[in-house]
Amino acid sequence: MKHGILCFTLMAFVLSFFVFLPQNVSAEEARAFVPDKARCSQMIQFGKQSYQRGKFLDAKEYFRMALQADPASSKAWRHYDLAVISALAEKVNKNMGLIAPDVSMQGPGEAQVAAPSLAPKPAPDKFEVQEEEGC
Repeated sequence: MKHGILCFTLMAFVLSFFVFLPQNVSAEEARAFVPDKARCSQMIQFGKQSYQRGKFLDAKEYFRMALQADPASSKAWRHYDLAVISALAEKVNKNMGLIAPDVSMQGPGEAQVAAPSLAPKPAPDKFEVQEEEGC
């Protein structure tokens, strides 16, 4: 009986040690991080300048560095999101093959553009119900 109680106590202690250890470590790391608001502000300013010059990828990197300095900055997040979208739009504009709706791929790297039909369809002589849709 004493042996069972001793094993149970020892197992409970070992299990509680493993359960509570990661929480204590992460709490200490969270307390050690101090946001660097001055660096965040400086990186936002550099990012804005790059964005205004049309260098969206550079701006995205500056805003990413601002977020590393202060992850809670809503201003940095807003600018980062805008730079990501603008950089993606720039890539799409450079490579129009990404979104060309009238292109069908024939083989690797070959595309054939379908010519749009300019002739209007003839109007029917009288109106007929082809299929009942129901209500």
